[in-house]
Amino acid sequence: MGFYRLIQVEEAIVLALAQQRRANSVRQLITELKSPGDPKYMEAFKLSPEESEDVLFKEAWLTYFWGRAKANGVEEEIAKERLQFWINRSKHSPSSYDAVDVEQGLIEMKKLGLEYRLWEASRREIEDLDSNSSRR
Repeated sequence: MGFYRLIQVEEAIVLALAQQRRANSVRQLITELKSPGDPKYMEAFKLSPEESEDVLFKEAWLTYFWGRAKANGVEEEIAKERLQFWINRSKHSPSSYDAVDVEQGLIEMKKLGLEYRLWEASRREIEDLDSNSSRR
């Protein structure tokens, strides 16, 4: 039970940090890109250093969670594809399009309940280790 509570605390801290890092301008970017006109014809624009750092942090976060999902067999159908997508994204400087993509990636992750499912997989793994070590 203590480990599960620790995971909840860790999740709350990470969520608070991510929300704190989220710049208002990124939300404005999404609104602007969703405004009238076809976004595929809009030019990407350079992000400020703070916005770039925020996008890179979120790309790393998404890469980490999709890597864990792949390793734990969670969302097997898409985990490998998403992991490769976020790895490839981290190889270039982020643009306004990347800011939108990471926000959509975080929304997808939330809708799939990926974080919770991975915490549950970790909890089961630790319980299995504890039960195996107590048998010895």
